[in-house]
Formats: sequence, C-alpha cells, structure tokens
Amino acid sequence: MRLLRLNMRIFLQKTPKRLENFGKVYYNRFMERKPETRTMQKVRRKAALKLVLRCSRTALLCLAGVAAGGFVVLPASFAFQATPTPYNGNVVISGTPIPSMAVIPTPTPYVPERTPNQAESVVKDVGAQGDVAYQKLQFGDSAEAVMSVQSRLMELGYFDSDEPTEYFGPATEAAAKLFQHAHHMAETGIADEAFQSVLFSDIALPYVMEEGDDGSDVQKLQNRLDELGYFEGNINGYFGTATLRALKAFQVKNGLADNGIADAQTRELLFSPSAKPKIDPTPTPKPTKKPTPTPSAKATKKPSATSTPSSSGWNTTPSATSSSGGSSGIPITGSGVSGMIEAAKAQLGDPYVWSEEGPDSYDCSGLVYYCLRSVGVSTGRYTAAGFSQVSSWQTVGSTSELQVGDLIFFKSDSSTRISHTGIWLGGNSYIHASSTAGKVIISSWSAWAERNFMLGKRVFG
Repeated sequence: MRLLRLNMRIFLQKTPKRLENFGKVYYNRFMERKPETRTMQKVRRKAALKLVLRCSRTALLCLAGVAAGGFVVLPASFAFQATPTPYNGNVVISGTPIPSMAVIPTPTPYVPERTPNQAESVVKDVGAQGDVAYQKLQFGDSAEAVMSVQSRLMELGYFDSDEPTEYFGPATEAAAKLFQHAHHMAETGIADEAFQSVLFSDIALPYVMEEGDDGSDVQKLQNRLDELGYFEGNINGYFGTATLRALKAFQVKNGLADNGIADAQTRELLFSPSAKPKIDPTPTPKPTKKPTPTPSAKATKKPSATSTPSSSGWNTTPSATSSSGGSSGIPITGSGVSGMIEAAKAQLGDPYVWSEEGPDSYDCSGLVYYCLRSVGVSTGRYTAAGFSQVSSWQTVGSTSELQVGDLIFFKSDSSTRISHTGIWLGGNSYIHASSTAGKVIISSWSAWAERNFMLGKRVFG
C-alpha cells in the first residue's frame, strides 16, 4: 500500500511538467518553421513513445495495486468478520435454554388459548427458575415428567385431551411428531431437551392445518367441508388448492377471518352444529290445514303414510332412531341405548389415532360418532365440543343425574373449553378412546374426571 501511494504521488507531480516541456519543444519548432528531417522525426517519435510509457507505468501500477487489494485484502477482511464469536451453544428464550441445532421458525399470529392458571398447572417449573434440565422421554417410558409433556401437548391442540398419565405411549409419540413437524424439527417423536425447551416456551405454536399439510386430520377436514357443500375435489388427505379454496369460502360464510388456515377457532366452529353450509337450506313449507268435510261429501280413501305429512307437521330434526346411519359407511348394528353401549364395548382395545372414526381406530369424538351412527342416529362428525352443543339432546348438569348411555364431556386442567368425551356406563365408569392410554378403554371415575366434568347429553330421552 505504501508503494502504491508513492507511485501515485510521483505520477501526479511529474506528469504535468513532462507534458508541459514536451509541448514547449514542439511549439518552438512550429513557430521557427524549421523543416524536420527524417532523423528528427525518428527522435521525436521515440521521445513521444518513451514519455507515454513513463506516464502509463504509474497508472498500470495503480491498477495493479487496486486489483491486489480486491483479491487479497477484501477476502481477508470478510474472513475476519465471519469468524464466529465464542458462545455456550444455547439460545435462551424466556429463561429457557434452546440448543442452537434446533431450527425454530418465526412465530405466526396464531396464539394458543391461555388461562390465568396455566403456568401453575402445566409449566409451573419452567421459566421462573432459568435454566431447566429436562429428562429425555420416548416411547415406552414411564415417568412423572410424561404428564407435563402430555398436558402441554393437549393445551396446544396436538393431543386429544384426557387424564394425563406417566406412560409415554403411541399417541403421545404421534403428538410429539406432529409438534415437531409444525416447528420444523426432526420428526423423531422423542421428547428430548431440545423438544421440551420449545414445548414449554412462549414460542411454541398451537396446532393448525394449512396448505401443504397432509394426513388423516386433513382428510377429516375435507370430509366436513364436503358435507357442508364447500369442498369440490378429491378427498385425499392433502391440503392443496381445493381445500384452501373450500376453507376460505367456509370462513367467509361463517364470519371468520378468511386466512385459509384451520386454526382452533375455525375447527371448533366447523365441527359443530353451528356451522353454516354453503347453500342455506330452503325453509320447509308448513302443511295446509285439512279442509273440514261437509255432511254431504263422500268419504275418500285414506291417504298413504308416505304421501301425507303427519298431524304434527314435517319432521325437520334428525331423530335418535333415524335409519340414515348407514349413509356414512357405518353399518347399523342395533338401536337405542343398549345398541350404542354394545357397539362401544365391541371397540375395546382398538387403538387411539388422532382424528379417526373407525372401524379399527378412533379418537374420543370419533368413537362417539361411530357408536351413534351404528344405532341409526343422524349426526354430523363433530368434535367433543361440537357434540356438547347439539340442542336437540337433553342437557344433564350433574353426575348424580347421569343415566346409562348419556354422553359425558370434560375440559382439561388448563382450560375451560370442552375437549374430551365418552359414554357413561353407570357404576362410576365410562368408556372412551383414551389418548394417554392409546386405546379404547373403560375408566373409573377419578379425581381428574370429577374436577373436569362439564355436562352430559341424553341422546335417547
């Protein structure tokens, strides 16, 4: 660099003087009008060439210096800046360490429902004490820490709500993989330190379905949109353009933000009796009054039952004894309370699988749906919260009033929202598809059930 500056200074100092002297010589020759011989021409050309070479030498040196700086100095400076600063390998978010190898996306605007006692009931030991040492949990493990993982997954919507246990079963593993998929982590189903650091942090995202997702949950979404008349495409379990278009149309019709994402609010309304179909049903006309016959009129033949409405008017509400259960592909195997209980017990031991409705695997609302349709009850495929909103079924407010065959509904410890359902068997027991047990089981009435019971619904009055 010093040589470059020196050459530049010499060039700037000497060049003007050389050019000035060169001009004076030829100006004087022109004014004296002396004839120029061949020898003088050769001398003049050599002198001019020598001057040009001298002047250009400095410029070439300057360009060479600039090139050297570009190829040597600049890469060296970038290499110096790219040298990583020593760190301890962890990123701390809200007092919770997250290993740097985990790739965490920027949180989206979808915020999980939170209650004031959430920090006490689910993550009571996280955040307030700074760094937390998490126990690695995986399929087959039994540990008290499993209960916290299950509760948090339930709260975020990746896991069907149920009474938490200490067993890390197949449903817990499936929920962990779903959580990892949503957070762009390796889908191992193992609740290691990186997994739990994200799970118990403020950046944990609630469960949603959006474009590009696939699975049985998306197929369930497509089935419901098709049932309401919004979906026009192949029901294949892939969230593509057709599903996006149908979901946006549903959101617009039902007064929701048309973001094309099946978040908790959208799913709760979609899988409920309050969901508005794409085409509003035509109001059923009221039957006209039967004219009073005159004394002289001849009696007519008695009309057939299929051509004349009953004296009570047209029946527009699906009944508990309707024979339309087979329309969903579920065979009708019985009727009434006894038929529903028999259908439920026949599924004992079948695996719990998120969003499934049989005939070989179920989630909690899927089991209720299957049993209702198997005895001919015409109902939509609702969530637990959706079934609790059916107004045509009698509401039972306390456990002391429950009867065999009543549907029962629970919340979780961290929420007031209904998120689990089962069928009351009497004798302080109920049958349900248990997410934590990983199969259809009969459970005894526990402290968790007593604490979280919300209401019952009597389908067969």
